[in-house]
Amino acid sequence: MYKITVRVMGNPDKGQDPSRPLYGVEPRTFVMQELDDLKNAVWDWQIDNGIGAGNWVDMPVYKDNDCIGLMSYNQKIKN
Repeated sequence: MYKITVRVMGNPDKGQDPSRPLYGVEPRTFVMQELDDLKNAVWDWQIDNGIGAGNWVDMPVYKDNDCIGLMSYNQKIKN
């Protein structure tokens, strides 16, 4: 199982406070059997909530409770 909890912050390019969570967008946890399914779910969530790269916070991705890296805005996993 793969797991990530995503959260976003304000984008200063849009006049939002980068030290505060983006208003109206709650953190969300995704758990999927396949890594590609997890990436697709996160992408859909970004689209549905109007999340841009300036809002994104790299978050850890876990496989069976082991951190495998940080997910960037474009769903790349960085070790």
